[in-house]
Amino acid sequence: MIGLKKVILTFFVCLIGVGGMENVWAGDKTVRDFHEFELWHKLLQYGLSPSGEWAMWRIQAGETTDTLFVRNIVSGKEYKYKETSAPEFSKDSRWIVFSEPTGEDVAAGIAYQVKLVCLADGEEQIFRGIESFTFTSDSKCLILKGKNAGDAVELNLYDLEKKRIKNIANIQEYTVDPTGKYLAYTLKAEKGLSNSLEVLELNDYRLLFLENDKNGYEKLKWTDHGLLFMKVLSDSTGQKQGREIHVVRNIGNRQQVCCFAAEAWADFPANMKISEYYTPQWSADGKKLFFGIAPERYQGESRAEVTADVDIWHWKDQEIQSRQKNRYYLNRSRTYLCVWWPEEKRWRQLADSSLFDIAGISADGAFVLAVDDQPYRPHYRELHRDIYVIQTETGKRTRLLENTILSASFSREGKYVYYFKNKNWWAYDLAKEEYINLTAQVTTGLSDIYYDGPIDIAPSFGVAGWLKEDKAFWFYDEYDIWSVEPATLKLKRLTRGREDKITFRKFQRGVLTPDRNLLLRATGDDGASGIYRFDPKGHHRPLLYGAFGTLRLEQSADKKMNLLGWADNITAPELFVCDENLNRLQQLTHTNLRPSGFIFRKSELIRYKNSQGKELKGALFYPVNYREGQSYPMIVHIYERLSQHLNDFVFPSASDLYNTMNYVLQGYFVFQPDITYEVNRPGESAVDCVTAAVRQVLKREDIDPARLGLIGHSWGAYQTAYIITQTPLFAAAVAGAPLTDMISMYNSIYWESGRSNQEMFETGQARFRLPWWQISRQYICNSPVFQAENIQTPLLMIFGTEDQAVDWSQGLEMYITMRRLGKPCILLTYEGEGHTIGGQMNTLDQTGRVMDYFDYYLKKTVAADWILEGRTYLKKKGEE
Repeated sequence: MIGLKKVILTFFVCLIGVGGMENVWAGDKTVRDFHEFELWHKLLQYGLSPSGEWAMWRIQAGETTDTLFVRNIVSGKEYKYKETSAPEFSKDSRWIVFSEPTGEDVAAGIAYQVKLVCLADGEEQIFRGIESFTFTSDSKCLILKGKNAGDAVELNLYDLEKKRIKNIANIQEYTVDPTGKYLAYTLKAEKGLSNSLEVLELNDYRLLFLENDKNGYEKLKWTDHGLLFMKVLSDSTGQKQGREIHVVRNIGNRQQVCCFAAEAWADFPANMKISEYYTPQWSADGKKLFFGIAPERYQGESRAEVTADVDIWHWKDQEIQSRQKNRYYLNRSRTYLCVWWPEEKRWRQLADSSLFDIAGISADGAFVLAVDDQPYRPHYRELHRDIYVIQTETGKRTRLLENTILSASFSREGKYVYYFKNKNWWAYDLAKEEYINLTAQVTTGLSDIYYDGPIDIAPSFGVAGWLKEDKAFWFYDEYDIWSVEPATLKLKRLTRGREDKITFRKFQRGVLTPDRNLLLRATGDDGASGIYRFDPKGHHRPLLYGAFGTLRLEQSADKKMNLLGWADNITAPELFVCDENLNRLQQLTHTNLRPSGFIFRKSELIRYKNSQGKELKGALFYPVNYREGQSYPMIVHIYERLSQHLNDFVFPSASDLYNTMNYVLQGYFVFQPDITYEVNRPGESAVDCVTAAVRQVLKREDIDPARLGLIGHSWGAYQTAYIITQTPLFAAAVAGAPLTDMISMYNSIYWESGRSNQEMFETGQARFRLPWWQISRQYICNSPVFQAENIQTPLLMIFGTEDQAVDWSQGLEMYITMRRLGKPCILLTYEGEGHTIGGQMNTLDQTGRVMDYFDYYLKKTVAADWILEGRTYLKKKGEE
């Protein structure tokens, strides 16, 4: 039984405004046990009611228990509820609903109930046996979906004003209209009776539309353009024979019904059917309805011909068998896109077996983007394809890009197709059929200069989006936001970040609106971050800027009230309510108000250069109760680029092996350096960057060069295992699921997707541009297992035996090699675990063992028996 390592109690933080902070501590203390993590309080989900009057947030204490707080921002009235989930405000901000445990012991697990609260007076309504819930858009009804009973459910409709409930049983599907006034649903009939489709007026429960049929109904969808559904056609035996598409408009008024049935069209292709796998969708104007057709499903090989359960892996397969298995349901549900004009009573097939992969539909439905990779199969590297534009009116296909690895998208209104090519943003004018280089005048460079992957074409820095009516396109360079008008090519630099090395990006999700409601995220080269208010005249104003990690806003519907969540690396996330300019701050949460006697020091940005002269950064985190003049051990945590976490607050966790705070609380420095790569030299690049980073840090006198540890997971674990083959810099190393033999790894399968690892190696993270037989020296030189003879550092590896990303045989190769060499190596394997150890006891076990391991080698504590002698299998089984 390993001794669980020690950590501290929660700390005390006093916030003086947002601009300034002081940390108040009471004396000096020692570290505590893992179980005291339950005293740390964590801010979870939070939100603001649409009116901005009410705020809600959840606080978690420890690993499990949490409390929902609901507070009136003006009056201060507050409600508290234990162990809640999925809280939701009504649109009129008068109600909140959530799920909570019933408190009853249920053999199958925890039983939940739904609680509805009237925010004005706190009156509660309880509903049981509910699986999900939502308010209608008009806030007059709460729809409660009961638990599944076979393939049907019970729906409970609670009238919020009249406080009455209506129950409807045997519902298969349902949908609410955009106004919240009507509910459409299908009823599953008992054997021998007809199925029903009903429309209910929610105000008085009056039936407005009723259809009975022996056939079933599915794909109910209610939009601004009417109620849409499919009717499932069956023969006399009940076997499904096809589908019809139905549209019902003007329900409650002069009702109109349109139907698309395959047999009604002479030009509907033989041996095809309307597909159940594609949910029909409208164009923005409601004039075109897109749907899918598919071949009639054929039967497999005759069982008389199949004598064994065998897969045939053929060298001519366009996709290997494992990939085909992974994509089985996707491939069998393939559909060919079609368009229907209900009012004009015509339709057109747009896609077929020669061009079936649809990448997008323009907002007006006038054009469709399609991609075809069939001429370039099989794929071993990046996906090459042709990109086509299909005109829905005529079916005309125009090849936009040939043999490209690029992606293309429609502009907001659908007037253009845009893509990044040859280091510029391009647009294709769909009306004029012209190509436009939108960014030829930009001189700062739009390709991501930090891209260090193997593909020759670097991606862009990204886009903010298109303005209304496609008048302008907003895009990014390294620091700034730019605007270009495609019609005139008028170019404007909207921000001035380059001068101060501050990167500006769009903060909010959603539609791009260039007014004062637009907020910008700002990130400094020094790790600072903040929020600016956009000004159309260019006078963008900083609302908040500093050494923040978490910065998240929730806004009221009118954007005049905000909930602001923020943190830095020594201050746990706290929640504030503020006005539109983030002023008049009112602190809502005080998550860590227990004096603990532990002093935390702000993290520090370390700058260094690799041997190629590239400027890099690393994040250095100080040990708790740091004292100048003392010398401390340091753990170096690596992956690729990690310096962006400089100001992040990390909650300690007994189940997180790679948790920065865990080690800080144990008295370790933690260093997270950035790594940049040369193609075909991934391991050597890691050695170059990490050793340069550590040398820079060791210029300090408070880090003991004889007590350095190295840790990483997956790709970070590969680099950990490789680095110790090239340098004796580290006294101990921990690698979770490392790649160790780059040749055998190249020739294996990434079972999570079914793909061959060849693609990952030649186009992705491994960064080998060529197959191993063409550059075998580089594969061998960058494989830890082939360099293991040079290792002078004890290595601890961790694997799950069901790892679908890096097979645990990679760990075995390294373990068996080091064992034969007589070098200290321990391999921990967790039965049934995957790429990340997830079982509760297993995560606790690995965290404790790794802490034991580092403490022994870096602090010279007494070693646990398993470190010195291992454990026999008989002892594991309790027989020794």
